[in-house]
Amino acid sequence: MHISNEKLVLSTREYYHLIEVENIIYCKSKNSYTTFYLAGGEEIKVSVSIKNVEQKLSSESFIRPHQSYLVNIHHIKSIQKSSGGDILLDNGKTIAISTRKKSEILRLLGDTKRIQA
Repeated sequence: MHISNEKLVLSTREYYHLIEVENIIYCKSKNSYTTFYLAGGEEIKVSVSIKNVEQKLSSESFIRPHQSYLVNIHHIKSIQKSSGGDILLDNGKTIAISTRKKSEILRLLGDTKRIQA
């Protein structure tokens, strides 16, 4: 896995996939694999830990709301305020926010432009 000019090179068994970082909606880990979910519905599974992916991607654009997920903040549609809270992405996927990460995510929201009713 390598980043070059905001493109990420993902190596699978058959291919090197060159993807635009902005097209990553979220990443999900399972064991030692991470699946990248891209705009347009494409999914790419690589044999890399999500911790390694998190280190490669800009912390300004990606948040880790749960130990198994890494989310591109540019694809967040809304965040539920009540209880634990969930993130709704622009592809319709809902991702739970872990209790430990909720304050970090709310702090991130505090740094963005906001209009309150």
